[in-house]
Amino acid sequence: MLTKILLPHRFQKIGWLIILPFSVLLFAVNYLSFELSWLSLSQSSAEGLSGFLDPDKTNYTLEFALIGVFSALFLIAFSKEKQEDEYIQKLRLDSLLVAFYLNTFILILGTLLFYGFGYLEFMGYNMFTIQLIFIARFKWILFQQRKSILAF
Repeated sequence: MLTKILLPHRFQKIGWLIILPFSVLLFAVNYLSFELSWLSLSQSSAEGLSGFLDPDKTNYTLEFALIGVFSALFLIAFSKEKQEDEYIQKLRLDSLLVAFYLNTFILILGTLLFYGFGYLEFMGYNMFTIQLIFIARFKWILFQQRKSILAF
C-alpha cells in the first residue's frame, strides 16, 4: 500500500480550520479592496527585491490569501483519512480523474463564454476547481459509503 506520500490525518484538520479565514480574506481582497497593513512594503524595501517583486505593488495581501487557500485545499485533499485502505486509494484516484474531466469541461465552457478581463477573472477562480471538485467528490462518496454501512 503506497500511502506513504499522503500527509498525516492531523494536517486535514488544520486545512479545514484555515480554509474559511483565508477564503473570507480572498473575497475581501477581491471585492472589498481590503489590505492587511503588515503585508505592505515601502518603496525603499521593495527596490532591493526588484528582481523578485513588482516594483509598483506595495501590498501582498492577495498573494497571502491565495497561498492560504491553496495550502488549505492541499492539506485537506492530500492528508490520510482515519482509516486508510486500498478502497480509499481507489476512491482517491477515481475522484482525481473525475476532477480532471470536469475541470477540462469547465475550461472549455469558460473559454467559449468569457472574453477579456472576465476570462482572466474566470481563470483566476479556475485555479481552485481541480482541488475543490476532488475534495467534494471524494468526501461525498465517503459519506455515502459510511451512510450505507450504517444502514445495515
